[in-house]
Order: sequence, then C-alpha cells, then structure tokens
Amino acid sequence: MQANWYSGAAAAESMRELDDAVESAIRRSELYTEAKREIDAVTVTERSPDGAVEVTVRSSGALVDLTCTELIRTMPARQVAATIRTCVQAAQSGISRRVEEILRNAAPGDPLTSELVAQAHNAFAPPATAAPSASGQRNMSIGGIEDDDPRPRSRRRPAVRARAADDPDDRGGRSFLSGPARG
Repeated sequence: MQANWYSGAAAAESMRELDDAVESAIRRSELYTEAKREIDAVTVTERSPDGAVEVTVRSSGALVDLTCTELIRTMPARQVAATIRTCVQAAQSGISRRVEEILRNAAPGDPLTSELVAQAHNAFAPPATAAPSASGQRNMSIGGIEDDDPRPRSRRRPAVRARAADDPDDRGGRSFLSGPARG
C-alpha cells in the first residue's frame, strides 16, 4: 500500500481555509448588497444660488424632480437652461460623495471599495465653474458645437433634377399619392 502523502491534519486545515474564504466572500457580498440598497435609495437635491431652480436626482443621476420659481420668468432662456444644467451637475456630483460615504462605511480598506468610489467620481464629476467674461456675465457651455455660428444662414432649396420626357416616374411635380401619372 502506498503512503498517504496528504495527512488528515493537512486536509482539515485546507477545509478550514476554504470555509474561511467562502465565509469571507459571503460576508463581503452581504456588505456590498446592503451598500447597493443604500445607494439605490440615494437622492440628492440642489438649488441654484438665487433660488430660481431646484433639482433632485436619483443615484443613477437621472433627474426625478425639477422645480422652478417665478424668478425664471425674468431670466433669458439660455440662463434658465444653464442654471438647470448646473444644478443637475451639482446634484450628480453630490451622488458620488454619498456613494463614497456609503461604500467607505460598508467596506473600508477593501480594494473593490476604492475602485467603485473612483468609478462614481468619474461618472459624476463636479460641475465646471464658469469664469466671468469681460462683460462680467458668466458664460456656461457644455459640449457646444464647434461650428455654432449665431449669424443666420440663408436657406436654399435643393435643386430639382430635370427628368427626361419619357421617364415613367415623372409625375410632373405631383405627389405619388395623387393617383396615376398623366401622360
């Protein structure tokens, strides 16, 4: 009979290590599951400095509430849009801070926590602050179109291609819905 190279004590120790690893993984999973529940329940509300706009976003960053006061009636449309956009971005940035707080409390020191926090901060970066222009007004722009030109452009109708006299598809400028072509 061959000697047993793997003793019963070594097998028992391996089983304990495996049980510990499984228990640790279950505990870690429970921590992150609870943290996810907390994160899913997060909403963040931000108000513009003048109080004209208030927004609430959920943990996904989706806008769930927008409230405007009568002050927006006195604001140009661009300013209303910029104010809403800035409030939404500020609220979304608040989400990343809440996510970080929840995760660091749930699993401090865990490398997965650091990775998830970094992802949250990348997804919801703080809003860019707009620098005042020479006129003292703040100009805010996100993802503007490079060739955006405020000058009106002339509108030209596309050229109509002349058809041959014997073209069966020529309907003489009439819609195909108006019945058979006249010949």
